[in-house]
Amino acid sequence: MSTSVIEPGTRLAGRYRLDDRVSEAGGSTFWKATDEILARPVAVLTFAPGFPRVHDVVTAARAASRLTDPRLTQVFDADDSGENAYVVSEWVTGETLEDLLAEGPMEPGRAAAFLMEAAEALASAHSAGLAHLCITPHNLVWTSGGTVKVTGLGVEAVLADSSSDTPAAEDTQGLGELLYASLTGHWCGAEGTQLPAAPSGPDGRPVPPSQVRPGVPPDLDDIVCRALHIPARAGQEPLDAPSAFVSALSRVPRSPLPFVPLTGSTPPGVINRPDQPRSTSTTTSPVDPLSRTVPDPPQARTQATHHPLRSAPPPR
Repeated sequence: MSTSVIEPGTRLAGRYRLDDRVSEAGGSTFWKATDEILARPVAVLTFAPGFPRVHDVVTAARAASRLTDPRLTQVFDADDSGENAYVVSEWVTGETLEDLLAEGPMEPGRAAAFLMEAAEALASAHSAGLAHLCITPHNLVWTSGGTVKVTGLGVEAVLADSSSDTPAAEDTQGLGELLYASLTGHWCGAEGTQLPAAPSGPDGRPVPPSQVRPGVPPDLDDIVCRALHIPARAGQEPLDAPSAFVSALSRVPRSPLPFVPLTGSTPPGVINRPDQPRSTSTTTSPVDPLSRTVPDPPQARTQATHHPLRSAPPPR
């Protein structure tokens, strides 16, 4: 349990030096830090005195640390036995899905490939008994190293005090919302983003992606509708597990992702924490897991005019 005020320069466990306070929200603080033993940057989450869910956050982080899928943020350390509780994870830099869609939706084949990576990562987590429950465009990242990363597994749901009796269905709906956004540039989820809201039909549900953006392939349209339980073609069963989402996507054409560092774009923005306001700075920043709990709306960030996920034609 945290009992003291933590300032830059503080060392935790004799090795994690807190360098820069990235964001604060709801009694937790996200830091860029240095692991002085391994000489590498890390992300550290600390807590204000009296934060009510410290033990739950640490427990969730320890559970997530057992996962080895490289597309999930790796947790290195978590402890609440001393004066200051903390969670240490990898320092992730890149562009969130919201960043990538600021200039428009992805080409359908690339959107399918991008979401396949996320779906496989979440399927691996569910196979180990863990769920995300809070996935938004801020939690899906194209890293500066040219890979896809899902951030915030386990920890973010506890920070947001979120739970579900049907976690597999909840995360599958989240994947459907991300695919919807990737295909249309519109957001149909409950959490606020910079993306425009998806239009709704008479029943209050979002209309299918094909009604928002011409040219969305019918098979991808169906997958989104099945994940979001939008009435679609007769005979289509709903998708209620990330593994089912993976199986459905495996049957549609997907363009190879450009697994190379981003070119022709501005430096990446923060990605490690739940929904923090993004900086307008042009320096490389981390992904922030506290971003979804920050009350102020994100600031607009300058985007590149070209991005390989968005506009490059698929390789021949």
